[in-house]
Amino acid sequence: MNPERLQLKGMLAESKKSYRTLDTEASGLVILIRSLLNPYEEISNLDTEKALVSLKRLNVVQTEMKALSVKIKNLESELE
Repeated sequence: MNPERLQLKGMLAESKKSYRTLDTEASGLVILIRSLLNPYEEISNLDTEKALVSLKRLNVVQTEMKALSVKIKNLESELE
């Protein structure tokens, strides 16, 4: 098999693994943010600082996931 093709397959597998890891982290962050922004809690008791930090991280994770998604599609198209 062509060494460049094997390298592409390795890059694809690594990108998919990174995407799944980020997806898991994003799911956890959404759960955390929802618990921090409990609608049944008084507004003055909400820990908005923790929620803000989590939202910023979620934004970074989402951006990385979008970039990885494009990379995965490109790698898959090159392998066809």
